[in-house]
Amino acid sequence: MSSRRILYSCIVAATAFFYVLYYFWIAWYLLLLVVLILPFDFIISLPGMLNRRITLSSPKILERGEDGVVVLIVHAQSKFPAGSLKLWMKCSGDDFSVWKRFTFSSEDGYRYEVQIDPSRTGVTSFEMRRLWTVSLLGLICLPHNNPARTSVLVLPPAEKPPHTVALPRGIILKPKPGGGFSEDYDLRPYRAGDPIRAVHWKVSAKYDSLIIREPLVPPAHSRLLHAAQWNTAAERDLVLSRLRWVSDYLLKWDLAYYVRLGEEGPVAEITENSQLLDYLYNVLDGSIDNLQTASAVPIRFAWVFRVDGNS
Repeated sequence: MSSRRILYSCIVAATAFFYVLYYFWIAWYLLLLVVLILPFDFIISLPGMLNRRITLSSPKILERGEDGVVVLIVHAQSKFPAGSLKLWMKCSGDDFSVWKRFTFSSEDGYRYEVQIDPSRTGVTSFEMRRLWTVSLLGLICLPHNNPARTSVLVLPPAEKPPHTVALPRGIILKPKPGGGFSEDYDLRPYRAGDPIRAVHWKVSAKYDSLIIREPLVPPAHSRLLHAAQWNTAAERDLVLSRLRWVSDYLLKWDLAYYVRLGEEGPVAEITENSQLLDYLYNVLDGSIDNLQTASAVPIRFAWVFRVDGNS
């Protein structure tokens, strides 16, 4: 665009110089024609320039080393033509912030891809800050208010933390309060006050004494994974990788848990791996309003496992 403006300025200067040296009607009309190119370019380009906008999209979660792109898609609300689009995008994370400039077609549906750095873990946000639509002849630039933002969470692979002896191994079942039905149960001798319907008649006949089928259920859990807040990128990688490992371990044993990131971070209940990924994405991206926090958090946790970034 700058080269076209320079060229146009040179043409205007040349025609003006020609008009001064050759003061006849043809020089005047030539100068007028060149000067009118600017408003003509603006008038024929304005309808198309006013209806351009861009949307951003990206994968939500990536593994470190996995390829991914941020996709920019051009949308035109009418078929009026326009020139190219110029865009400034801010790419930022915990420990960096860079600006990138892009120029691409304004054609409706045009798709432009920006490569995501898969080696940088944590949340990287891509925010469109400045957008201009260029006229058809490239002489005029019209700014747009087109806020758009997307974020990507890049996670390191799971890594076993030290001191995992305290981790539970399986669910400890307890008698169901009030009795009733349960797929898991234990057998014990009859005690006064036990309901007759709980008698296991086949086993009782075998041992010639009343045997009770006592229903067992897992107790309400109060397990907490407390991930320490990091200060460096290396600590961040360790905390996230260890947190993923402990989470996979607990969920393999069907052990639900609560998670908290930092001393004052929100608490969420995790029953499947996708919930942990959503939690990390929203907390690290600052989208706390989109976080599904636990509706009832225990006042005290009976079991707490701290995940930190110490080597």
